[in-house]
Amino acid sequence: MEMNTSIYGSIRQALVPIMLLLALGLSPLTQAATVVDRSDLDNDGRVDTLDLEIFADVYLDQDSQTVNWCNFYESSIANEKYFRSVTSDKTANHKQLLDFIAVSYDCQTTAAATSSTNDKSDLNGDSFVDLDDVILFSEAYLERNWQTVDWCLFYDSTLAGDDFEGRSTKYYLRHFGRLLSFINEHFICDGPEPPSTDVLLENVPKNLVRIADGAFFTSDYYVTDPTVGSVFIYDADWVLKGEIKALNKPLGVAIDSQGRVLVGNNGRDNIEVYDPATGELLAVFGESLIKMPTAITVDGLGNIYVTDSLNNNVRVFDPSYILVRTIGQRGDGEGGLDFPVDAEIVDMQEIFVADQGNDRVQVYDFNGNWLRSMTFEGTEGQNCNWFTGECEIPGAPAFNRLQALDTDSLGQLHVLDNFAASVVMFDPADGTFLNTYGQYGTDAGSLRVPMDVLISTTGSALVTAGNSDRVEDLPIP
Repeated sequence: MEMNTSIYGSIRQALVPIMLLLALGLSPLTQAATVVDRSDLDNDGRVDTLDLEIFADVYLDQDSQTVNWCNFYESSIANEKYFRSVTSDKTANHKQLLDFIAVSYDCQTTAAATSSTNDKSDLNGDSFVDLDDVILFSEAYLERNWQTVDWCLFYDSTLAGDDFEGRSTKYYLRHFGRLLSFINEHFICDGPEPPSTDVLLENVPKNLVRIADGAFFTSDYYVTDPTVGSVFIYDADWVLKGEIKALNKPLGVAIDSQGRVLVGNNGRDNIEVYDPATGELLAVFGESLIKMPTAITVDGLGNIYVTDSLNNNVRVFDPSYILVRTIGQRGDGEGGLDFPVDAEIVDMQEIFVADQGNDRVQVYDFNGNWLRSMTFEGTEGQNCNWFTGECEIPGAPAFNRLQALDTDSLGQLHVLDNFAASVVMFDPADGTFLNTYGQYGTDAGSLRVPMDVLISTTGSALVTAGNSDRVEDLPIP
């Protein structure tokens, strides 16, 4: 909306004597019997958006559309000195304008906000108080990753004046009123008491290893971290939301036919079953049978395949966690295994096992009978530059250190090679090489020491980057 410059000029001229009187320590209303409301800045008989535009230009030196009016309103109501520092006037002389702001922008003051004398809630200066400010606050004041903080406990402790994790909260109550209000609303701290749970975050990931997809039950992802001793739970957008704790070097992970989380505990030599919602331990199996449960796979009938690297076999349990058969034994012959690291079910007909020590993939039928071996000598690059060595079509390295297997919706077999930091694709029927993807590196999009590959429901490949808290989402060629 364009403004008549003569209106601005008359307003500024009218403000001059008021400013002079204030400078002399005199009230411009000394001789007035009642408080004069000066909200109607354009003298048109009403207080509206036009008055806000004039106010923003004269007092805030800002376009009214860029002003966070609720921030200004709450700060003014909470602190008379703030309003006076901006206008050299009292809030009582602009009550109609403040009321107009409150109604027009649906501004609400809170007990925490009105008790503040210098609100610092907008830490990133974007005129909004939101989750970004919570993240900055947690880093600057609590020195914690925001996802590991019990924000409702923090909120309750601050309002009660209690210490939070050994820190006084008095400063937070005085200076972060709007942030406290946001925390209360965002984390529903005044809502009903949540059910007891053991999946609240306490740690941050350090070394993510194996991935399981709970798409048919919760749409969450479950990733083991043997360094921390936890299974970290991520939502469908890969936001960290929970943690199953107090594990002992967890390696393999899977979701069984009942939606429960199966965790292979290398330190306890067993498989433990957890409720994904509460973290409650529901069952334990495989004790005295398993030494190193590196990977866990569940077939369409609910049978559970535990790849045991130290026992050099794959243990098969039914959906009730009862052992039904053992596949493979130590050796380098036709049916032998040397440090197997993963098993994959293909078309509910064959079992493919990554035989790391023998640099091959072994194939068995469902009765555990060996069928064939899949080896790979690598491929030469095509159209390579003799000087730089770079190829238009890069070659694929031979099997070096197989680490994980998975199949996509087209039935193609994806074989993750730990040393090559890449995934090689094959036709599982005859072992024909199809393609390769992934490259070594420490930056985003690259792999260092990848430990698992999972083909997502959207058709991309989720690969743990290795020795880090990263999971890379890679397109499949």
